[in-house]
Amino acid sequence: MARHRGAYLLASIATALLWVLAWPATGGLTPLAFVAWVPLLLAADHWIQARPEERPRNWLTWTYLALFLWNACTTYWLGLVDEGWGTRLVSGGFPMTANALLMVIPWWLHRAAYRRIGPRAAPVALVAGWLAFEHLHFDWDLQWPWLTLGNVFAVRTGWVQWYEWTGALGGSLWVWGVNLLVARAVLAARQGFTGIARRSGAMALGLVLLPIGVSWAIDAARAGAQGPAVEVVVVQPNIDPYTEKFGGIDPIRQLEGMLALAERTITDSTRLVVLPETALQENATFDMRTGVPVPRGLWENDLTRSGSYAAIRAFQQRHPNAAVLTGMSSGYLFKPGEPRSRTARYWEGIDRWYDAYNAAMLVDERGRVEVYHKSKLVVGVELMPFQSLLEPLVGSFSLDLGGTSGSLGSGEERPILRTADGRIGLVPAICYESVFGDHLAHHARQGANLLAVITNDAWWGDSPGYRQHLAYGRLRAIELRRWVVRSANTGISCFIDDRGRIVDPAPWWTPTALRARVPTSTEPTLFLRFGDVIGRLALAVAVALVAWVLVNAVRRRFAKA
Repeated sequence: MARHRGAYLLASIATALLWVLAWPATGGLTPLAFVAWVPLLLAADHWIQARPEERPRNWLTWTYLALFLWNACTTYWLGLVDEGWGTRLVSGGFPMTANALLMVIPWWLHRAAYRRIGPRAAPVALVAGWLAFEHLHFDWDLQWPWLTLGNVFAVRTGWVQWYEWTGALGGSLWVWGVNLLVARAVLAARQGFTGIARRSGAMALGLVLLPIGVSWAIDAARAGAQGPAVEVVVVQPNIDPYTEKFGGIDPIRQLEGMLALAERTITDSTRLVVLPETALQENATFDMRTGVPVPRGLWENDLTRSGSYAAIRAFQQRHPNAAVLTGMSSGYLFKPGEPRSRTARYWEGIDRWYDAYNAAMLVDERGRVEVYHKSKLVVGVELMPFQSLLEPLVGSFSLDLGGTSGSLGSGEERPILRTADGRIGLVPAICYESVFGDHLAHHARQGANLLAVITNDAWWGDSPGYRQHLAYGRLRAIELRRWVVRSANTGISCFIDDRGRIVDPAPWWTPTALRARVPTSTEPTLFLRFGDVIGRLALAVAVALVAWVLVNAVRRRFAKA
């Protein structure tokens, strides 16, 4: 028994290590993804053969260990927030422990399907369960799709040009298919079935090479394809979020510095200037006699009264052809008697309610303002999960990262931000939103021809976090076949073409501005039109298998009775 425990421990560590080495920015040895699950699959098979009637919970301890180590070693940077140990524990420890626990569920379904349905159903249950988990993990209060398996190819975009058909979950399915075939080949070889081992090995190799070949063909066919181009400037101001961004330097001075960087690069042909997440964050003030927002404050009741808007319009007087897209921390003041949102906050000093937002604002060439509210909020930083259930117990709690605390308001609509000349229709993705392919596809369906990622990646220092974040944006460019213009408060601002290639990246921790002619496109990819079809199908299969497992369990119980 002790010898077997040692083997299970080594299998868990091996799977975790292989995933860490395969993952972008922590290893980048992408081919290892095709064998990363094999040690755990072999150990699971040994456990099943040795203990066919034992409940799965004992085996799942070893599964959880592998998944936790993978989560911890690839996303440890979440705990590098310089806001005290309590904040580090919540922002770093909770995601990796909870996410690993959720990842155990498909492995439980694998073991349960083997016991209740049969060995042939087990791998189907594992893959369907995993893909269903990834699909659901994009759209609930504890969403954290950072480790979606298909993201492992973010630094090998030449292999996955077919993501324009399937999205990132096509990559997840690919990884599982190859791993299962390799595990089958190893098991067959151990048992002396050399014919099955050879066939399975050949099928695994073919399953690796065929999608890569298809991807290269797609890539070659797209070479040189360009739509109407517009000139875009992206700004990387490099403002320290801990000592300068939120209180260290006057917000208007920060904005003036960003516009000065843009001014060094802008030309008369520039049609869009992009500033990063929370570039605007004026202090909220009121006329205390009337409760009306005064010009100093980004109140969406009338953004044109803010000092930031005035500074942008002064910039546009010198550059009348350029629209400005910028991130902002804004608020909306509810009128007396107006229905409030569930995230509304009470301002005792003036006896009024308001909502706070992480938002983007487009000021077009004519001064017209359009606003987008971030809707994919970061748990614990911008969102208290399951607020209606938990708020009576813990109050309106979240970490203070980004100049706001408590649960932020969330955007229910998906507006396309358009310039006055109609040449640019933007999908803004604020920070974390660039990880959500299905969300951006739904947004882009309304006629967007360009993606804009605005972010502040400086919270976690020079760590794998901002490199992974950049890499995932490359997959969104392929899925939607849209160029990405990326403005980060610091490293890495850049442009990403519609084949997922990074163009003109800015170095880390360097204030600069970049200019490029960016092709626009309204091409409707399959993924853009239909979204995450693989995830939805997997969810249906997983639900059917869970029902089958439960029905068989009930039948056996009655049969024994």
